Amino acid sequence: MDFLANGKTVDGNHPGSGFIDWTSNAANSPIYDDQIVPGSGMDHWLAMDTTQFGRTFQDRSHVFHIKSRDGSNVPKNARVFNLNVRGKRGNIVQAYPATEYDFVPENLHVRVGDYIHFQWTGCDTNPGNQAGEGTDQTDRSNIVQIADIGASVPASDEWIKKHTPLFESAELRKRMAFLDQTGCLSKEELEAKHPNDENSQEQDVYNCMKLNAASQYFDGGAIRMNKTTASSKPFYYMSSRNNNFSNRGQKAVIWVDNLLPNWAIGVVVTGAVLFVGAAGVAGATFYAKSHPHSQIANIFSKL
Repeated sequence: MDFLANGKTVDGNHPGSGFIDWTSNAANSPIYDDQIVPGSGMDHWLAMDTTQFGRTFQDRSHVFHIKSRDGSNVPKNARVFNLNVRGKRGNIVQAYPATEYDFVPENLHVRVGDYIHFQWTGCDTNPGNQAGEGTDQTDRSNIVQIADIGASVPASDEWIKKHTPLFESAELRKRMAFLDQTGCLSKEELEAKHPNDENSQEQDVYNCMKLNAASQYFDGGAIRMNKTTASSKPFYYMSSRNNNFSNRGQKAVIWVDNLLPNWAIGVVVTGAVLFVGAAGVAGATFYAKSHPHSQIANIFSKL
């Protein structure tokens, strides 16, 4: 290493102001104070301070993985849409500069045969005493179908029987609502565990009604949309935990359209009718020519 304490270059590969904070980084540091980096035919003088560079004020880095669909139930030619959750615990002031809880996308249009991958993450290290439900400092979300976008309670079993459900099986509806929680306590057991203390009952880690026993990450899998909403209402849904019946609500909509739009279906049907009609006329004409004394031939002779 060619190092000059008061020079203008550190070495041939790391031009800089001539100073390295060697007490912290030594001469092997990958960065240098006020480093000068060439690029696009000019030098860029970077505002680096090696004594501060390693400090993290707001770590907004994320890691995500893209899985292969090989070995899954998702065909290679199928479209897959990701449905996630954004925002954090707290009211609009406490959550700033993030947002309050919301599904992403809030309005999702897919086609019959498409797959929706339902997945989201939570957190256990939010600041304390932030507005929200369930165990303090935690984020959790779930999905329950509602009868209308203005509704604030899950659709009843009776309503589900009379309408098209977002999730076709009762088992899947339960999983999306309760997130595979185990060790759950009933309301009566929570009351016995925390007598006359509703706040402790709500925040108890085994209160599955508040999703407290769920893990931070939930992967609902890629679910095929088999039922269209073209002739009915779209699928309305919400998170039962984060819908606060006031100024905060976590709701969204899914539209499942026909594989072809209505106008295209009309064109196809009209074309099919015309084709069948033309084929019928052609067949009748051929028959009349080959059977000149038939009734069909007499009809054509009068036209």
